[in-house]
Amino acid sequence: MSTPVDLLKNSTAIFTLGPEGTFSDEAARVFQNKPDLLRYSSTFAEALLQVSQNPKSAAVVPIENSVAGTVAQVQDALVSLDLVILGEVSLPITYSLLASADPKEIKNCYTHSQAFEQTSRWSAKNLPQVSPQFTRSNIDSGLQFLEKVEQGDESVAAIVPVSFAMKHPQHLFAENIQDFKNNTTRFLLVKSRGELQDYDFTRKKTALFVEFQEDRPGLLYKMLSVFNLFGINLCRLESRPSKTTPWMYVFYVDFYNIPESQACLDVLKTSMFNYHILGSYDVYSPEN
Repeated sequence: MSTPVDLLKNSTAIFTLGPEGTFSDEAARVFQNKPDLLRYSSTFAEALLQVSQNPKSAAVVPIENSVAGTVAQVQDALVSLDLVILGEVSLPITYSLLASADPKEIKNCYTHSQAFEQTSRWSAKNLPQVSPQFTRSNIDSGLQFLEKVEQGDESVAAIVPVSFAMKHPQHLFAENIQDFKNNTTRFLLVKSRGELQDYDFTRKKTALFVEFQEDRPGLLYKMLSVFNLFGINLCRLESRPSKTTPWMYVFYVDFYNIPESQACLDVLKTSMFNYHILGSYDVYSPEN
C-alpha cells in the first residue's frame, strides 16, 4: 500500500473546508506533509468545483458520518463533476460546547449543520430553548461565538471541535456532547478524473455509481446476486434520486476488493446495469 503522501506527490494544491482547524483540515493533513499546499474553501461545493477545474489539484471532503449518514452534496458531486477517489481516512469526531453564561440564559448557538445533527439529542435535552445559528464550518462557529462574547453578548453558545475548545478553556461548558461516543466521519481524497481509465483492484475498496437500464421488479436483487456469485462483500449500498427522471433512483455501491473484482464487474456490465467506477483506493489511518 502506498503512503498517503505518495498520492499527492504531483499535486500543486489541496482544497478542503476551512478555516484551519476543521475536521476536513485535519483529514487533509493525513494525506500531505506540506501545509503550504492547503487551500481553504468556504464550502464543500467550492472545494470540489476548484479541484474539478484544476487537474493538478486534489480535495479532501467528508463523505459519510457514522451517525448522520451520507454527505449527499459530496456524493452527488463525485458523478456530476467527474471526480475519482484516490484514498480514504476516518477520523473520530468529538464536540464540546462553549458558553459564556448559564445554559438557561442562552438564546443562540452557533453550529455547523453536521455538528448540530450529530449532537441533536444532547442539545434537545440541555438547550431546548436555543435557536441554532448555522455556520459554514465548525471553526466558524467558534469564531463567531468569540466575536459575540467580545461584544458583550452573553446569550450565545457554540458547538465546536474539542481541539478548538481546548484553546478557550475559560468558555468550556461541556465536553463530548456528540450523541454517540464512537462518532466517526469518513473523508475522501479526490481529484479530477482526466484521462484515468485503469483501476487497481489490488487496493482495499472500489466505489461504483450504478444506473438501471430499465425499471422492473427484481433489478436490485439481480445486481446483488452478481456480487454474491463472486463472494464479494459490500461495505455500503445507498440509493439516491437520479435527478434526471422523477422517482427513478441510482445506487452507490462500495465493496472490498478480491482477486475476482474485475470478473464481477465484467458480468455486471453484461447485465441490465450501467456502472461508473468512482475509484479503487486504499483506506488510511491518521497514524499512517
